[in-house]
Order: sequence, then structure tokens, then C-alpha cells
Amino acid sequence: MKRLRDWIRWEFGREIEVTPAIRLITIERFLKATILVVGGIVLAILSSRNDVHRVVQDLQTQLDLTPGRGWVGNLYTATIAKWGHLSTGTQVAVAIGAILYGLLEGLEGVGLLLRRRWAEYLVLIATAAFLPVEIEEILRRPTVFKFLALLINLAIVAYLIWRKRLFLERPGHVRADNTEPVPADL
Repeated sequence: MKRLRDWIRWEFGREIEVTPAIRLITIERFLKATILVVGGIVLAILSSRNDVHRVVQDLQTQLDLTPGRGWVGNLYTATIAKWGHLSTGTQVAVAIGAILYGLLEGLEGVGLLLRRRWAEYLVLIATAAFLPVEIEEILRRPTVFKFLALLINLAIVAYLIWRKRLFLERPGHVRADNTEPVPADL
């Protein structure tokens, strides 16, 4: 048990090298966090209103979102119009889920910004956990956006495993790239 505790302390106390890919991942995490938290707050506000259907109709009129008006109209139909037909409990659950997921993304971004090794693990686990959901979504309703999101997430997972050698380095052993020994003294 002591060896495991020592390894965890060593592993999560290390700083990572910030590469251009890590910078891009950090920016992507902060961008997603912002969108999810703001979107979750907006959804929570909408779910607290009793006249959501009227708000949705007013929004449709103000933005001139008639069917067949391009990607903005499709986005509106896919999100806001369907939102009005959900139960209040479901709306609140989706809003809370979006906010919590946004906070997780923000935590990942902060960890990467602070050059913490644990952030790489968190990014890897959080990204890989949603890959089956993304694949299922592509199989049900394929779009270019979904396919690009899947490719980006696959690239992030592959990069973190391959380049950063997340699971190969141990204290007291030679690094995976044989450039320097990993310190044995914890």
C-alpha cells in the first residue's frame, strides 16, 4: 500500500512539458467549458420559466428561424424547439449536467495550464469515456461536425497515450524514451 501511495504522490506531483498540442488541448477545454457552463445556465433559466413555449416562439420570430433557413435554423430546431417539449425535471437535469460537465472541462484546462500530470490523466479518462457515445451518435445520425469532434477526441487520446507515455513511466525505472532516468527517491 505504501508503494502505491508513494507512486500516486510522485505521479500526481510531477509537472508536464507544455507542447503545442497540450496548448491546443488546453484552449479546447476552456472553450468547451465556457460553452457548457453558459449553455447550462441559460438552460436552467429557461427551465425555470413557465412560458418556455412562448419564449421559444418569440425567439423564432425575432431571429426569423423559419424551417429550411440553413444551419442556424437546424441548430434552433435541434436544441431550443426540442427543449420546450421536455418536462421541467428533464430540463433541470440537462442544465445541471451541462454545467457539471463544463466545470469538469474547466478543471482539466486549469490542470493543464498549471502543468499538472494529473490533468493529463483526467483529460484522457474524460475524453475516452465519451468515445462510445460519440460513435453511437455518428452511427445513428452522422454529420460532419460529429465526425470531426470524434476525430479530435481520438487524436487527443492517442496523443496523450503515445507521446506523453502516461502509463509507461515508473519511479526508479528508465523513461520510455531512454532520455533520462525517472527519480527513484520519492
